[in-house]
Amino acid sequence: MLRMAVAGAIGALVVIAVTLTLGCGTFLGPAVCGPWRGPFAASTPVTVKSAARHAFYRNSGVPAPYRGQTNPFRPSIPLVLAGADLYDLRCAICHGPMGLGNGVASDKLRQRPADLAGSVSSPDIGNDFLFWTISEGGTQFGTDMPRFKHDLTDAQIWTIIGYMRAAFEGREANASP
Repeated sequence: MLRMAVAGAIGALVVIAVTLTLGCGTFLGPAVCGPWRGPFAASTPVTVKSAARHAFYRNSGVPAPYRGQTNPFRPSIPLVLAGADLYDLRCAICHGPMGLGNGVASDKLRQRPADLAGSVSSPDIGNDFLFWTISEGGTQFGTDMPRFKHDLTDAQIWTIIGYMRAAFEGREANASP
C-alpha cells in the first residue's frame, strides 16, 4: 500500500514537473494558463483571421445588404444564455468552447478557424461584419466556414453575436490579421 502511494506521488510530481518545464499553455492553452506558454510552445498564434476576408473588408467594407446592421437585442443574461446554447450547437465544434479556434473539428479544416477574440475585440470589427461573416460563411474566401443564413434566423445570428460580445470581447486576442 505504501509503495502504491509513493509511486502515485512520484507520478504526480513528474507530471507537475513536465507541465512546469514545457509550460502549462502547451497542454491546456492560454485560456487556462495565462500568457506564458512555455519554451516549446508555438511562437505564432494558433489561428489567424481570414486574410482574404479582411483584405476584402479593408478594400470594400461590408457588402451592402449587411452594411450598418446593428444588433436589435439589448445585452441581457437571457440573451447571453440563449446565445451560449446556439454557439455551443453551431460554432464551438470549429471555434472551440472559448472561441480560440481550437474546436474538435478545427484540425480537419483547410484553414484553422479564427480566434474569435481577435475579431470581437478588434475596434474596427462591427456587428455588421460579424453578421455578414456568420450569414455568408467563408466559401468566397477559401475557408470552410459554413453559410448560416439558411439554417439560422437573423434573430439567432444576433443572439450568437450578443453571446460572443459578452464572452470574448476584451479578452486578449490570440489571432493576428
